[in-house]
This record gives sequence, C-alpha cells and structure tokens, in this order.
Amino acid sequence: MTKLIRKVPDGGWGWMVVLGAAIANMGNQAIVSVFGLVYGFQISNTSYGIEGAALVLNISCMVTNFSGLLTGPILKRYSPRVVTAIGVLLTASGLILSSFASSLWHFFLTFSVFAGLGLGLIMPASFMAVNSYFDTRKGQAVGLAMAGTGLGQTFMPQIVTSLQEAFDYNGTVLIMGAISLHGLIGALMFEPVERHLKTVVDGDDVDDLKHSTEVVIVEKKSEEIALLQSQKHNASEVKRYSGNVENTQCSDVTNNNNIEMDMKNTPTRGGEISPLKRISSALDLHLLGDATFVHIIIGLSVVYTSSIAFSMLFPFHLRQIGFATAETASCMSALSAADITARFTIPKLARRVRIGYRTTFLFGALVLACCRAVLAMQTSFPATVAASALCGYVRAATVINQNLTVSEYCENNKGSHLASALGLNMVSKGIFVLTLGQFFAWARAPTGSYVSCILIQSAFLLAVALSWGGEMVVLRRRRAKSSLPAPSTAAAS
Repeated sequence: MTKLIRKVPDGGWGWMVVLGAAIANMGNQAIVSVFGLVYGFQISNTSYGIEGAALVLNISCMVTNFSGLLTGPILKRYSPRVVTAIGVLLTASGLILSSFASSLWHFFLTFSVFAGLGLGLIMPASFMAVNSYFDTRKGQAVGLAMAGTGLGQTFMPQIVTSLQEAFDYNGTVLIMGAISLHGLIGALMFEPVERHLKTVVDGDDVDDLKHSTEVVIVEKKSEEIALLQSQKHNASEVKRYSGNVENTQCSDVTNNNNIEMDMKNTPTRGGEISPLKRISSALDLHLLGDATFVHIIIGLSVVYTSSIAFSMLFPFHLRQIGFATAETASCMSALSAADITARFTIPKLARRVRIGYRTTFLFGALVLACCRAVLAMQTSFPATVAASALCGYVRAATVINQNLTVSEYCENNKGSHLASALGLNMVSKGIFVLTLGQFFAWARAPTGSYVSCILIQSAFLLAVALSWGGEMVVLRRRRAKSSLPAPSTAAAS
C-alpha cells in the first residue's frame, strides 16, 4: 500500500505570502508608531491635552483587539485574502476621514473606530495566511512578514516629518491614507494554501506507485488549513488524485481531533443547543477555563499595552528633554531599524538553541524592561539613539512571538482552534489597553515627567516575566514528578 501525503509547502509560494503580509503591514500597522508625531501633537495642542490623545489611541487599540470577537468566526468563513482587503479599506478610510477631524469625537469615530477595526482584521488575517504555509520555518516566516511593520516604522517617522514640513496636518494624513491602500497589493498575494500543498510518497518507493493497487491519501495539515479547507474541497481533491492512478481505491483520512470537535458542536436530534452555547462554541470560550491559557493572554496583553503606551509617549519624552523634531524622528527610526534586524536574527537564534516561542517572549520582556529603564535615564542624543536601537532589537522578541506563543499553545493542546484563541487574545488586549493603557497616561500627572511612565511600564514587563517564569518552573517540576516510575509493591513491602 502506498500513501500519498499532502503537506504544507513550508516555503514555495509561502514566501510570496510572506511578502504580501509585509506589504499589507508596512503601510498600516506602522501608523500606530507615528501616532504621537501626527495625531498626538495635533490633539495635545487642544484643550484635551495628552490624556485626550492617549484616549483616542487606547480606544483605537481596544476596537482593534475587540474585533477579535469577529475575526475568529470571520476567518472560519472567509479567506485571509478577503479579510485583509476589507481591513485595508477600513484603515485607509479611517485615515482619510480623520484628516478632516476637528473635535475629539471625530477622532474617535474615524481613527479609533474605522482605522482600529481595519487593523484588527489585517493582523490576524495576515498571520493566518503566513502560518498556514509553514511548519518548521514558521518562526522565520512570521518574523520576515512582520519585518514589513518594522520597515514601515523605520521610514514612516522620516516620511511624516518631511510631509509635515511640506504640508499641514490634513495633507499629511491624506497621504498616509493613500499609503495605506497599498496593502491591497499584499492581500492579492494570499492564495489559498490548498493550491500549493505538496504531495509526497510515504512508505514505499516512488517507483512502486505504478504497481500499487491501493493508495491512501493522508492530509497532513495544520489547523489553519483545516479552517480554510471545506469538506467539499477535500472530497474533490481526493477524487482528482484518485483519477491519476488507474484502478485505485482512495480513502480520505482526516484529523480525529477536528472530527471530535465537530461532533461536540453538532446538536443532537433529541434537543436544541441554546443561543449562549452556540456563541460559546463559536468563540471557543472553553479556552478561558484553562489557567495556563488565561495566564498567557494576560501576560501578552500587559506587554502589548506597555508597547502601545511607550510608542505614543516616547516622542513626548524626547521633546521634554529638549530634542528637536528631526532628532526625535531619528531616535524612532533607530529603534525600528534595530527591530527589523532582530526579526531576521532572533527566530534563527531561538531555533538554533531550541527554545520555544513563549520562552523567547519571556526573555524578551525581561531584557526589554531593563533596556527601557536605561533609555529613560539618557539625556544626550548619541546615548539616546544607542539605547533606542537596543530597545528596538529586544522589543522584536516580544512582537514576533505574540501570536506564535498562542499558536504554540494550540499545537500543544489539540482541542484548541487557533483562530478563536487569537480572537480571545485580542479581546484581552483590548480590555487591558483601555484600562492599563490609560493608567500609563495618567501616571505622568503627579510628577509631570515621562520618565516615571516608562519606569512603571518596565515594572509591569518585569512582573510578567517573573510570573511566567515561576509558572514554567512549577509545570516543569510537575511533569518531572509525573514521569517518575511509581514504587513497586514488592519494594514497598
């Protein structure tokens, strides 16, 4: 018997998908990094002050992450290409409309709601597209895809500074909206992974395929493919491959875990599933019953919120210590340039030393807390640029492994759907960014210094690293004890 195994390409067209994700993120995700330069200064010059600017950004991030309630079900129904294209259109529309904003509620409606919702669709859709094409090179692929965000964050401050010198606020934001629309080009590269699955022979030699009387096609696929591939398509693929081999009998072997999940979600004839159970099943709310998963998303949310608050307050901190606009843009570009370098190197280093995504994230958060504390103490331009570059390099470890940490959890817990887990993670980040994020903005009020805000953020990063490290040690000891052989009865007697 010969088995034809269909596997993810782990390359091939997947690299074009990586390029598409980089293009989609380049002109869209980078707008958050320049919010302080564009919207922050514009809003803070009004009666709303820095707290009003922080509220606009925090509500935008809340909408971005609360869209996770929608992205899970949407990605189960529609392809990442369609979802990404819709997200790009919403983000560009929000930017263009915000160029005419004159009051705070205008910014809430345009930037916070439209652009926030658009970014909330782009992030998980592009990640799902890349994640479905790769297996062993997943970390490297995601890092390269997110390098598009780093590239945009590197050049966007310089572009915005030049635009502000040539145009006013309205012209600058209009051009940013046009740049955002280029993400549609990247979305077009997200071809369905079913078109590029590799078919390899397992067991017998390839030459024996001609003499084999039975061929079993086994679909070795990740959960992302299962979400993207319908049962109808599976049947047509088996039929097509069976037609290529004369007098063969094909059977489709599917993933038992997915079948079990479908059986659980299927109503029985004797009763109907209540609306609440339907919602719970669609969103996979059973994940919230796992303490490890809850601990993971809380840690990810705290680090994410800290990064959002830092990206907005950092330009104001540099202005407070006397840096000009050009010097401020240079520090931000140095931070983002180092971030790009790290996205190429950190995944390779982590794979070489064989540490997981969550462990890499933990070390990144720990070192980032120390680096930001050092950065906050610098006052000279050369030292600040160097410290900014160091923070950017270390920050990449937390950015790259945000979604990969959730993906790693889902791989270790076969009953978990990645799309729903990512959605719940985004909702958690939305809650934290509106509560903890606003606290970071108010923390400046007692002293009037942004240094205290950065130090408080570093303390939260340190708390995440210590709590995760403690949990990992406890779980490792439990596994070690459970693996020990039980004492025999004879020895005990």
